[in-house]
Amino acid sequence: MGFGDQIKVFAEKAKSDIEAKKVEAESNAKKALVDLLGEDASQIESISLNLDTGKFHSVVAPENVIAKLRDANLLEIK
Repeated sequence: MGFGDQIKVFAEKAKSDIEAKKVEAESNAKKALVDLLGEDASQIESISLNLDTGKFHSVVAPENVIAKLRDANLLEIK
């Protein structure tokens, strides 16, 4: 296997590993939402997760749900 092929294999494995970590982080975030909010989690219409900070943004939900996220320091402030 040539050097170029080794780089390609390494890059593909790294990409696969990153995608797996992303899926794991998103799954953990959903679990954290349910743990924190309980039944109120079902009131969230849409939400995004910043994987770099581990905080949520672009939340479309009732104000009481957003306040709980803010109080738990899980809401990204821009």
